[in-house]
Amino acid sequence: MCRLALSGGGAVAFSDSSAVDRGWPEQVHTVTRCVRTSKRRQGVPGDIVLAARLLFERDGVKKTTLAAVAKEAGITRTLLYYYFEDKDAVVQAVVEDYVEDIVESVATWNEQRVFGNTPDELRKCVVTFRHVLYMSSGEPRPMFSVLDELGMRDEFAARAVREAVDCICRNIVSEYTAYRIVEIDMVPETFALVLYGVVGLMKAKPDITDDEISRLIAQTLRVDMRVLQPPPWSELPRGDGV
Repeated sequence: MCRLALSGGGAVAFSDSSAVDRGWPEQVHTVTRCVRTSKRRQGVPGDIVLAARLLFERDGVKKTTLAAVAKEAGITRTLLYYYFEDKDAVVQAVVEDYVEDIVESVATWNEQRVFGNTPDELRKCVVTFRHVLYMSSGEPRPMFSVLDELGMRDEFAARAVREAVDCICRNIVSEYTAYRIVEIDMVPETFALVLYGVVGLMKAKPDITDDEISRLIAQTLRVDMRVLQPPPWSELPRGDGV
């Protein structure tokens, strides 16, 4: 199987066993890890969404009024209506913020991970993913009670997985293919299958360990678990990822 490297025009294939033996190929182009720009609303709209999240999770969506949201956000109802047409718009914004919880956790892990230490970083990814879904007590995050009340858990899951996979392929798989061999086909679909599977497994078997999940992911994705030395160029996050 050929190895892939990223170039300005996309992915190019090459083969060099001596380079592979050293841990990274000489021909590979520099891959700069991107920093993803958050999609969370900022300023007053962000304050409104945070206030709505708090009230939805504490009191329920049906019982929460926009007047209560405005009061919690420290603004007038008039200002709230300037940014959001109605309660449905606020609800949609909260759901989008929940999706961002998932995607942002993946992006943050990617920006902070240590190059080449796949075993440790894969486990950290699992820890991060579990944290965004469950509290330290093991109970599901309050967002799931909100999604259940809205009847949107399945829609949320599909959207969160789709956007998380897109983030993974753009910012993680692209770097992986520059230094290692990808041994699976249908990469985005396989990652989606893995994410759905991990969520289901954590729910069905709450006592499964992070190490066990890491091993299952590595087996399913056929991940190269060798620890590589850093390449002779900067891998520090920079730029603006998607």
